[in-house]
Amino acid sequence: MAQQKEKAPFIKVPTDKTGGFQTMPTDSSRRLSDKQVRIELCTEADAEEIAEGLYLCFPPSWWATKEPPELRPPHTTRIRRMAKRLTPALRPALSPHTHFVKAVLVATGEMVGLVCWTGPGNPGIHCALARSAVAYYGWQAKMGWSDEEVAEMWSHVSDEGWNGVIGKNDEVRRGVFGAEPHWFLAPLMTWPDYQGRGIGSRLLKWAIDQADQTDPVTPLYLESAPSARPVYMHYGFVPLGEYNMVRRGPAIVRGLEADEEKEGQEWAQERKVDADEERVN
Repeated sequence: MAQQKEKAPFIKVPTDKTGGFQTMPTDSSRRLSDKQVRIELCTEADAEEIAEGLYLCFPPSWWATKEPPELRPPHTTRIRRMAKRLTPALRPALSPHTHFVKAVLVATGEMVGLVCWTGPGNPGIHCALARSAVAYYGWQAKMGWSDEEVAEMWSHVSDEGWNGVIGKNDEVRRGVFGAEPHWFLAPLMTWPDYQGRGIGSRLLKWAIDQADQTDPVTPLYLESAPSARPVYMHYGFVPLGEYNMVRRGPAIVRGLEADEEKEGQEWAQERKVDADEERVN
């Protein structure tokens, strides 16, 4: 009988703000093999499929703060506008340090996962998904967009809910790194039917493997929902705040289970001391 594959080690994180929920390890037997999925760079032709994936993978409650329902056009228009906003970041000539990487099913060519990594050579800290990136990277002139076109593609998006949040996150990242080169992840997503199949791990390793080959190792940075932190901690990311995580090379990172084990060991030692004292007396 074939030996059953083990799950990844369990890492426990605080769940007081997540209703008790956290991401759990999955059986490695469920992971897709290298023959079933391939990892490759996206092209401009993928823009619409990426937009569809963003709306599919992030929950309605998340989108409600980014694109308020009362401002939304038909869904097909949302996808078209999102795809247009993504286009310059998908052109290497315009965004040489922005890398959209996709996971593709070999059998069908279907996209089932995506990550965007901004490389350590990027000029400054400025997320390519923000509206301000249009001016920061000079995309409006390079794409030949009019002011009206730019306004139209962002017309249903909350400035505070989208751009304000991204701007604040960029400020936090500047505080962590200053001018230090680093990899930046945003976003990482796996299509719902393929979650727990090893897709996210492959997309993470695309940049991790490159970061670990430099001397010294290039740090990596991301923002994560508290419930999803174990996924990144398995790969050496260390929590900095409620959402921020940094990886500075391979490391074993543990969560609350380490504290619980320590408390259990201390309790067992105290019980042993008490028992020894009773025998002496």
